[in-house]
Amino acid sequence: MNMITFQITERDVEQYAVISGDYNPIHLDMEAAKQQGFTNKIAHGMLTVSKVLSVLSNESLIPQVLLSQYEFTFISPVYVGDLVTLTIKQAENKIRVEGKCGEKRVIKGCLIVVRGNP
Repeated sequence: MNMITFQITERDVEQYAVISGDYNPIHLDMEAAKQQGFTNKIAHGMLTVSKVLSVLSNESLIPQVLLSQYEFTFISPVYVGDLVTLTIKQAENKIRVEGKCGEKRVIKGCLIVVRGNP
């Protein structure tokens, strides 16, 4: 079992909005997020997934391993400024990931990897 922590920053969210075209105010405006019942601006779901995949590929995967398939479930919102701690369990070609902000589970997923050509 391995653990990795990353943070969702204000800059991450702003840049993701530009790249994705998703300018939903709950991601960019505190008042709009609060009006929708959130305590802070929330990260885009796919931004969170991309950060998970990025840290996994940089920290856990060797160059000869290729990502074949993945599936994630969002459990709770990830807020701007949150530290996400991933617990990673790998068995053969499956990697199971659970992300928490403090004690709150926010994301879980499974990745299938295959060995590529050296």
